[in-house]
Amino acid sequence: MPKAITCLLVCSLAALAQNKLNIEGNEVGENWFFSSPGKVTCVDGSMVIDGMQGPVRAISAEAEYADFELEAEFNVAKTNGVMAIGFMFASTDNERFISVHYDWRSAILFQDIEGEYLEIKRGPKPQAPDTWHTAKIARKGDQLTVWFNGKELFTAPVPTTVGRVGFYASQTVGKLKNMKVRGTVAKPEKPWKDTSKEKIAGANIVQNRAQIIWTKTICKQEGRYIGWPSVCTRKNGQILAVFSGDREEHVCPWGKVQMIRSNDHGESWTEPETIVNGINDDRDAGIMELENGDLVVTWFSSIAYAGATPSTGKVSAKPGTKPFHYQNHFLKLPTDLVKSQLGYFTMRSTDGGKTWEKPVRTEGSANHGGIQLKDGRLMMVGRSSTGADRFLPNDPERKNARRELVVEVSEDNGKSWKTVATISRPPNENVGQYHEPFLVEADDGRLVALFRFHDHDASGKRVPEIKRTHTLRQTESADGGKTWSVLAPTEMAGYPPHLLKLPDGKIVVVYGRRFGRYGEYACISDDHGKTWDVANEIKIAGHFNGDLGYPASTLLPDGSILTVYYQAERVGESPCLRATKWKVLK
Repeated sequence: MPKAITCLLVCSLAALAQNKLNIEGNEVGENWFFSSPGKVTCVDGSMVIDGMQGPVRAISAEAEYADFELEAEFNVAKTNGVMAIGFMFASTDNERFISVHYDWRSAILFQDIEGEYLEIKRGPKPQAPDTWHTAKIARKGDQLTVWFNGKELFTAPVPTTVGRVGFYASQTVGKLKNMKVRGTVAKPEKPWKDTSKEKIAGANIVQNRAQIIWTKTICKQEGRYIGWPSVCTRKNGQILAVFSGDREEHVCPWGKVQMIRSNDHGESWTEPETIVNGINDDRDAGIMELENGDLVVTWFSSIAYAGATPSTGKVSAKPGTKPFHYQNHFLKLPTDLVKSQLGYFTMRSTDGGKTWEKPVRTEGSANHGGIQLKDGRLMMVGRSSTGADRFLPNDPERKNARRELVVEVSEDNGKSWKTVATISRPPNENVGQYHEPFLVEADDGRLVALFRFHDHDASGKRVPEIKRTHTLRQTESADGGKTWSVLAPTEMAGYPPHLLKLPDGKIVVVYGRRFGRYGEYACISDDHGKTWDVANEIKIAGHFNGDLGYPASTLLPDGSILTVYYQAERVGESPCLRATKWKVLK
């Protein structure tokens, strides 16, 4: 067993007495809570917190404080991440606290409630790595003052919550020494609680309307990027998941549509097989199995990776950078071939995905594809575009193309598609704010579609990510898709949506949240999509950054749900494919 180690935190309490706290190297110390016990050690009198794989917290259990002063010297190792040390206070459990986040460029005061990031104030501050710095925070009443290297940065209002103090490191290995806290010891409203054993992947195991069964990685390509999956269950019980894989990063030229299979209800999966590998970036795949057993896959290809090069014919990126490499790559491609493979497509397989027919163009793009209606038609709701995911800049067809929210139908099992309707939006909103819809046919016969939506301010400018609400927009059809209601906001915050109808008629929508409380979420409708139980929103999985999401769900034979999505396993890694098995409780 590792030997016990000792690190000191000097505490001046109400009576100004000084106490020494011990940290046990192999277990959570009597006077400390460690979110990852093996990641906190003591070396040469300094507390060392290894936050390279995600934030690691060390919270003092000595006392809870009202007014206080917390100070320390710290040093962060140079990494490619934010290189952050956090000074925590008002901690009521391991997921609820307020913190001053000292990273390489800012001091950010924020409140964290189960991973929901609520910024209060920030100030600029250069922080050199591999250098010792001093920092101090002090709360008096409802005001917190922040110092760095002896200089006062700012004062801001904060909650007066009584709680514990502590530190964390994120995307670095941080060292802290001469840690001191002085303050008024007070009794909290509730005893401090460790909630980590009640969760799987950052989500409560038991929630008001759901129970999480497991979460696991189902496909990981070392050093490569995976994104934007969809999933379906075949009549023979096999589950198929499709995605854009073998990528270099979020936007690059190398995307391929790949597929994996599970023959044991999602417990294990085959290695990826590539089903689309065109000259452009192939992205955002959807999949469905038809009543006759045919498979229909959707995707789109893009040249967005090339930036302005398709318009100018020149390379504008800085030499040696990835964009420079991508733009040079684009200039070497045959224009006719790029054009022939650029746009939105579907393709069919009649042999379970062993072979695939020639791709068929569609007018709109829908990242999760379409559905088969009770009358046998295939229907897909999407958005048509005139951008780099459909046209070359000098393409004459681009001038006559429209940007609309379109409804397309196939009456021959995906061999051809035709646009049968468009969907109206409020007059103060534009098509460019709507993205990546999906639909479901409710048991009452209505068609319900949800869209990803991006906020704009009064001047029409895109709202900064941290201030967006991103509530899903909804439209409905009561005549089989001929006409649709004007899009209206819901209270569900996230994107993009995927809808699944359960055997009892309930509808489940899943979506990712790339802002605030990162992760994958779900809501249930008990009335065929007329209303959504946002008050009992389900958290499927949490995450540490916003490069995540595009969840899609399928029903398992035991009545549980398998939701597949993309996000990284660890800080510093590229995203992989993850899955959560869960069930609706009521």
